[in-house]
Amino acid sequence: MATSPAPNPVLSARLRDRRFYFIVTMLTAAIVFAGFARTFFLNGWFAKLHLSPLFILHGVIFSSWLAVLVTQSVLVSAKKIHIHKKLGYAGTAIVTAMFVLGWMMSAQAAQRGFTPPGGPPPTTFLAFQLLGLFAFVAFIGAGYLFRNRPEIQKRLMVSGTVLILTSAVARIFLLFTVNLVIFKAFGVQLAVLLACMAYDYATRKRTHPAYLTAAAILLALLPFPASSEALASGRPSPIGSAAFNLDNGIFAAYLRVHNSPEVVPPSGPHATSATGGLHAA
Repeated sequence: MATSPAPNPVLSARLRDRRFYFIVTMLTAAIVFAGFARTFFLNGWFAKLHLSPLFILHGVIFSSWLAVLVTQSVLVSAKKIHIHKKLGYAGTAIVTAMFVLGWMMSAQAAQRGFTPPGGPPPTTFLAFQLLGLFAFVAFIGAGYLFRNRPEIQKRLMVSGTVLILTSAVARIFLLFTVNLVIFKAFGVQLAVLLACMAYDYATRKRTHPAYLTAAAILLALLPFPASSEALASGRPSPIGSAAFNLDNGIFAAYLRVHNSPEVVPPSGPHATSATGGLHAA
């Protein structure tokens, strides 16, 4: 009597991984769509804002990265590795454009005095935006260096992408509340990373350093001086004080580079804007 061959455990693990990472990439894309549906993707039906060409380009480029991420996951599942590798070069160009546009939009938002409701001073918000952008590029760059080691590469790509979800998640919360939206957004991002860590531990009995590093970066970027209580009391935390000093240094460097003496770090009540960029929230 013929018996069916025993399943290959290595093949089964790969299929399970591919399924999991496809779900994670789809989740990140869904979060971005939900966060920017009203003001970008479906702007013509909801907010009906006048979007500048730079804003539109910025949104298209950032969205393209998520499209590439999801497509890469599908190509790996379909064993179209040759196309997957070619698309990786396009992804590198997109990330480069994301860095340039992200820097420009964040700087412009700071010049306008933008900060999210309940957020830190605009210059502090600029510092966190730029630090997050640098972290994203570092993770994706490391992923490119490890492109021949897919188990490492995909974790770096996912971790880097999770780091830039803050604006999208915050906008979802802003539909319901203006209280501590940045902290809540960071909580969702940490939850995604914890889910990835839990999957790793359940399947491999260990957690990959990429997730641990991304989680540590998120915690380090928590805008402690943003809490109304700390600002009102005049006693920001030591971490917050360090962040404030750092953001002033970044803003001053920006002014020197762009030779804009008329732009000064805003003080007093922090302005908000409905038209902040995809990265600049």
